[in-house]
Amino acid sequence: MTAFIITKDKIASEEDRAAHPEGKSNFYAKGIIGPRDASGRDEARLLAGEGIPFRLLDDDGEVYYYGRRLEESDADATYAGERELAPLDCFGSPNAGAVIQEEKDADGKWRPIN
Repeated sequence: MTAFIITKDKIASEEDRAAHPEGKSNFYAKGIIGPRDASGRDEARLLAGEGIPFRLLDDDGEVYYYGRRLEESDADATYAGERELAPLDCFGSPNAGAVIQEEKDADGKWRPIN
C-alpha cells in the first residue's frame, strides 16, 4: 500500500469542521495520513508536500477529497491491492462511499485511474 494524506475534505459539514478544527478525523478528514501503520518517514515526506496529487469522487462526479500519495512507501509490502488505489480503497470508499480516484495527466487534466 502506498502511504497517502488527505489535504482537503469537500464533504465535511460546518459542524464537523468546528468540532474537529485540526482535522485528522473521519468526520473532517483534512490531514489524515494512511495507512494507520504509515511510517514516520512516510509521514514526514507527505507533510513536506511530497507525492502525486489525487482526488476521490462519488459516482455522480462530486469531489469528496483531495490528497497526495507516495509513488513508493514503507507500507507497500503489506498491501495486496493496487498501490496507486490505496487512498480510494483504504479511505475514500469505506469512509464516504467514493468510487473514483483521479490523477492529473501530462496535460494537467484530471483523469480516472480506476
